[in-house]
Amino acid sequence: MKKMIENKQIILLLYIAAMVAGYFAFRLLYGVSDSFPFSQELLLVFLGAIATILITALLLNQQTELELRKEGQVLLLDQKSTTYMALIDHIGEIVEKGRLDPEGVAELRVLNHKLAMIGSADVIGQFGDVLRRLDDSTADQAISDAEQGQIMQSVAVLTYHMRRDLLGRIEGEDGQQVLQKIVANSNDLED
Repeated sequence: MKKMIENKQIILLLYIAAMVAGYFAFRLLYGVSDSFPFSQELLLVFLGAIATILITALLLNQQTELELRKEGQVLLLDQKSTTYMALIDHIGEIVEKGRLDPEGVAELRVLNHKLAMIGSADVIGQFGDVLRRLDDSTADQAISDAEQGQIMQSVAVLTYHMRRDLLGRIEGEDGQQVLQKIVANSNDLED
């Protein structure tokens, strides 16, 4: 990032130097063509065309950069959403089976690595809590009903953090109230 900023500063300095040199060159040409008014008009048209081209090029460059950044954000958001949904589905399958088999562990490892690439720090931290609960629950090779409730409550908190990562902070929304409602909904389903 720092190198990119330095490059932009160098380009800006070169641009300013070229503009100043161009100004003096065109001023000299304008003065030389003083006795030929038609030459002055052609020179002014040429200057106007150059200014228009430069401004258009700068605007197109900025627009392209913004569109690429926007497209990258959309792709990242899509990847996050897909990974988060796959993670929730897989944990749901594990809880539904009541056990964690080797294939399930392998899938969790893959999802963990995907999550490490795209997830926010809160999501990664909360996923660690879900993994701890899964690990504790599967120590005896079976997940009891009480352990299923604990796991799903931890997943409910995880979904809150995933929601915040995907949607950001929603104006006028109290994060604590939303978290409490998500956990309450999960608890209501457990009863």
